[in-house]
Amino acid sequence: MPEPELLVIGLSAFFGSTIAAIAGLGGGILLLSVLLQFLDPTDAIPVHALIQVASNSSRAVMRRKHIRWSIVWRFALFLIPAGVLGLLAADLFPRSGGRVAIAVFALIVVWKPTVLEGLSRLLGHGLNAFIPLGACAGFLNIPFGVTGPAIAPVFRSHLAVKAATIATFACAQTLGHLVKVGLFASTSFSYRPYASLICIGFAAVVCGSWAGTKISDKVSEEKFAVIFKMTLTAIALRVIYMTFR
Repeated sequence: MPEPELLVIGLSAFFGSTIAAIAGLGGGILLLSVLLQFLDPTDAIPVHALIQVASNSSRAVMRRKHIRWSIVWRFALFLIPAGVLGLLAADLFPRSGGRVAIAVFALIVVWKPTVLEGLSRLLGHGLNAFIPLGACAGFLNIPFGVTGPAIAPVFRSHLAVKAATIATFACAQTLGHLVKVGLFASTSFSYRPYASLICIGFAAVVCGSWAGTKISDKVSEEKFAVIFKMTLTAIALRVIYMTFR
């Protein structure tokens, strides 16, 4: 890959990771939209998943004291079996339509919080709601590629503190992307041709996580709530726009 393209991707990875460290989400969509300008979707999505492992894990490590493990292990319980089923069923789903559905759902949930009450009743009570949520995310990760906007509001509704929201969601997303990377590898996808791109992406997202965490520490809980809502809205609208452009 030419150096100018690597530079653009590296900068996008840095700024995306910085945004995610401040708002709790958003960097993945930015990076994926840039990768799709230079790579075929069948290559961009697996590469994106691997870089996102570094982005989310670095963010989780930097805020490790705030991770709610009781949520993480429940979310991770069925990620692998659900992911395998999603891989087997991937060709049955219209990828673009699925992404739009996820984006629209995210918009409804973030602007009409009462929907979360109905969703909570559907998923189960208390923290056990994260068990079916993780299964759904694991199943949809491969066919649709984008599940973060749909599940982020559920994490936020259970985690009132900014640091806990960012850390716990990052840890859960790390595991989700790890499963996705493993499943892509099982289909004989080779990451080796993109080694230089991946290394640059790794370095960029770790630096972005560090910079964003420093900025986030200065953001109040009230401002974080607004930033989270606005970022999630922008992500959802971006997904819809990218689908129909």
